[in-house]
Amino acid sequence: MLLALAAILGLLLQCSPAATSTADKDALRVKIQLMTSLPIVWGDDATMENILAGKASPAPIYAHWQKQYDIAAVDSFDGLETSDTDIVLLVQPPAMDPADFVVIDTWVRAGGKAIILTDPMLIWPTDYPIGDKRRPLSSGLLSPLLGQWGLELQLADDKAGSAELQFPEAKITAVGIGTFKPVAMPENEKAACALSAGNVMARCALGDGHAIILADADFLNDALWNKPSGNAVPDAPRLIDIFIDDLQN
Repeated sequence: MLLALAAILGLLLQCSPAATSTADKDALRVKIQLMTSLPIVWGDDATMENILAGKASPAPIYAHWQKQYDIAAVDSFDGLETSDTDIVLLVQPPAMDPADFVVIDTWVRAGGKAIILTDPMLIWPTDYPIGDKRRPLSSGLLSPLLGQWGLELQLADDKAGSAELQFPEAKITAVGIGTFKPVAMPENEKAACALSAGNVMARCALGDGHAIILADADFLNDALWNKPSGNAVPDAPRLIDIFIDDLQN
């Protein structure tokens, strides 16, 4: 199926900060804290021996982020509120400490920005057996956070079927995609989340901050990417670039 999301995204402008030196460019790079269960930082078959020997290679999506941004993979958001982080990136994160949910919610409402990819049925190829901590999380566990923002993640009607999502400047292939359902907000909590066509994406205004939330993470698997010619960036990583530029403007 083809879902048109242009109406919900609005104008997604790409920023081009002026810089005159490598040091200036590094200083201006967007600072991102990433939490994920996907094997993208070191690769699916990375061992501690290979990592220490410098033989482990990141997945294409993480290699792209390393070139574009000042990104750090974390397993806790302790200290986030006093850091100079620009964007929190949650990509099918592992089971999180309840304290991290509180930190993220507080940080965003104070003016922080977040991009969240949460998948109700992740179909990511892996050799790790069920129960192995290195295995990607098969279903998103962000209900405590999403509930604070008036959202509930659900599995789409076509379940594991693939879908093409059309954005103003990118088209991605999603698998096992979900949808978002508006739910009642906790007392004294305020959020304004606008849903896309098909309810597969939400754009939320939360206090002084904003979040873009997409009900899929499989599209980051490079096996699903389009293969552009030359040095063009595939649509999947370019879509995250668009989200980041949008939040920074």
